[in-house]
Amino acid sequence: PDVGEPYRAVFLKILEGIENRLRGKVVSIPVGARPTPQELGEDLRRQDVRVVVALGRQGLTVASALDQKLPVVAGAVVSMPEGDGRPMALHSLAPDPGLLFQRLKLFLPEVKRVFVVYDPASSAWQIRLAREAAKAQGLELVVTEVTDLKAAARAYRSIFEMADSHRDAIWLLQDPLGSEESTVLPFVLEEGWTRSVPVFSSNLAHVRRGALFTLYPDNEELGRRLGATALGMLAGTAPTGPQPLREVLLAVNQRSAHHLGINVNPRQQGIDLILPAQ
Repeated sequence: PDVGEPYRAVFLKILEGIENRLRGKVVSIPVGARPTPQELGEDLRRQDVRVVVALGRQGLTVASALDQKLPVVAGAVVSMPEGDGRPMALHSLAPDPGLLFQRLKLFLPEVKRVFVVYDPASSAWQIRLAREAAKAQGLELVVTEVTDLKAAARAYRSIFEMADSHRDAIWLLQDPLGSEESTVLPFVLEEGWTRSVPVFSSNLAHVRRGALFTLYPDNEELGRRLGATALGMLAGTAPTGPQPLREVLLAVNQRSAHHLGINVNPRQQGIDLILPAQ
């Protein structure tokens, strides 16, 4: 996407990783500089482009509108668009649930049960991964499907009525209903603080607002993974469908950690970002 800072720096770092991995000619096209998909498609044909790496929702929208059936590797988005029939691999910004649960157990080994509220239309693939990951970590995953904001609010009220601050935690997805930011998120963070129920997240913005921790993208490493997947698409070996983020850094909200009795030691715990900023 042809965007300003600070987002521009993020995409440039991903691009740097792609170029480092491919070690060859990479055609970089900022979305917004090209007026139509038809003109873009002609440009790609002239340059003998074989696979497209689409960054961000804007990049993916343009790539999906191309008339030829070029394989697409999508990155820096959470989920796939519906109904695109071309070969597509997606590296989601949603962190691998297994990595999140491992980190949860390191911070809070006494936690045995994790609650999550989600919209199945957006996040079903994450929940499928999470069920297996929870089993591997010895966690009980308590899942609530919701289809509107009222249901999400009711679900969280019910969760807090039954939650045990010594053995339970709440996981916030990057989900339009389960983590809706104007009403649901403030309620969950406030109740979590008041009741000392740990709330961790798949979204860095939530940690800025008070969630305990998240895993967020190592942008250059993500770029290298996207480059490797592009080569795999050409060779017919890349997996299609959404893949969770595994190229991650760790962010922790120090105030929330102290509130829960967790000592924060960045060097020993491998913490890359502490919030609020000192």
